[in-house]
Amino acid sequence: MDVASHDFKCEVKWSGAYQEGVGSTLGEEVEQCNAFLLRIAVTTKHMSKAGYIDMLTIMAMRWNQQKFDNLASTLARRYRKATIALQCQLHNLEAMKTEMDVSDNQLERWIIDINEWAEATTSPNDADVAAVASRIEELVASVKRRSQRLYKDSDGCKGRARIRRKIREEKKILNSVVEKYNTLVPNAEKLSLDTILSDEIVWPWQLTHGDSVDLRTKRKAFDIVMAVRRLEEEKRILIAEMNKHWKSLCSRADTLKQMSSKLSNVTSGETWGLLQDGIRGLQSLTMKNKRASNSLAKHAKKYYVQVLTETEINFDSDSEEYHTSSDSEQD
Repeated sequence: MDVASHDFKCEVKWSGAYQEGVGSTLGEEVEQCNAFLLRIAVTTKHMSKAGYIDMLTIMAMRWNQQKFDNLASTLARRYRKATIALQCQLHNLEAMKTEMDVSDNQLERWIIDINEWAEATTSPNDADVAAVASRIEELVASVKRRSQRLYKDSDGCKGRARIRRKIREEKKILNSVVEKYNTLVPNAEKLSLDTILSDEIVWPWQLTHGDSVDLRTKRKAFDIVMAVRRLEEEKRILIAEMNKHWKSLCSRADTLKQMSSKLSNVTSGETWGLLQDGIRGLQSLTMKNKRASNSLAKHAKKYYVQVLTETEINFDSDSEEYHTSSDSEQD
């Protein structure tokens, strides 16, 4: 998609923050996995292809093992983080409703207005005043939003340079649209670029139509309501993941228990042609895996019960102890 088309309206339609059902952490694990695998970039730079593949495979196996060992604490952390963020956003929502003196029905109407506006096709080349005015609102809101995100969402110089370039491009488009608007309206209603980019602006077309709520105000409410909905979805997703994880641990423990019971009653030659020493070794390995599985289930139950009942959790001490025992067993 062309850079110029990534405007305010495009974000409303396609940004992950506004898609229903995605939660608030979509794609984070992919980035974490990529960052983990990039640790070997310097190590594998001078390796052969076979050596590089082997090293990458080892790192991928290590990532999977870490995820398996730490999934309970990871889900608990994410749930606690989502709960705190949701409380903050709910506080912001109530403060905004009090400040603007709006009801839930009005907020819902604004959300519908934003979605309908995003779906509508508006051409900046249209000579109709209403279409040009709508395009001006769109561009002004987009420029101000990008300016606010300049240092908030971008840590690197390249990211900020990319945002600045988009701001310059949108300002050029905005200037041409303002000039077109000024040719269509009387002198008393003409606009200037500096005026419309200021913090406080009352649009001339809003005065004539009696709607005092501008696009920026509706978008601010839209952002907060969408943030609340995404965080609520995130909590539901995490509860479902906790439930699946707990059931998988219980199923694994039951399978190992049945296997251990079966192995205790077999004799030499009945299991894959193994001798008595081989059967005892398999029994020992099965019992070890069974104890590890029970330990994981106990560990997961403790985290899930504490986080769902909002009991204080000491993630650092528990996590360090768990990592130490896990690593020592592997060694």
